[in-house]
Amino acid sequence: MPNCHATAIVVAGTGILVEGHSGSGKTMLALEALAFFQAAGIFAAFVSDDQVCLSARNGRLVARTPRSIAGLAEARGLGPARLDHVPATVIDLAILLVDEQKAPRISEETEIVREGIAIPCVVLPQRQARRAVHAIAATLQLPPFGPGCTAV
Repeated sequence: MPNCHATAIVVAGTGILVEGHSGSGKTMLALEALAFFQAAGIFAAFVSDDQVCLSARNGRLVARTPRSIAGLAEARGLGPARLDHVPATVIDLAILLVDEQKAPRISEETEIVREGIAIPCVVLPQRQARRAVHAIAATLQLPPFGPGCTAV
């Protein structure tokens, strides 16, 4: 099972793989998303930070947390800190964090392929966690976006 430099979370039943270079804000995005969606009463769970084991299973991409870092997330300046987590999720969406100059104002529909499985991908500017959380909400049609949704 290949180890990928990424972070994984689940939001409203959708597994999300966050990829980007070291320091691009993967952990911050995951923590902001968890706080935002949980405060809105939407299921959100942490899977793995900085390392994710990926495998193809029945035509789906599965992300698992490596045992050595299960339940740990980097608290910058402090080091690894304990966090409730789920051990695995099926990945339905990828977020690719890139340099702001390379990020499109409006992300075009694109895909990435991991372990032979194509996954829809949204390209977003790095180190802009709150904006990225809103992009995730819009992509998944969650509050404050989507039909019948109320502002959070």
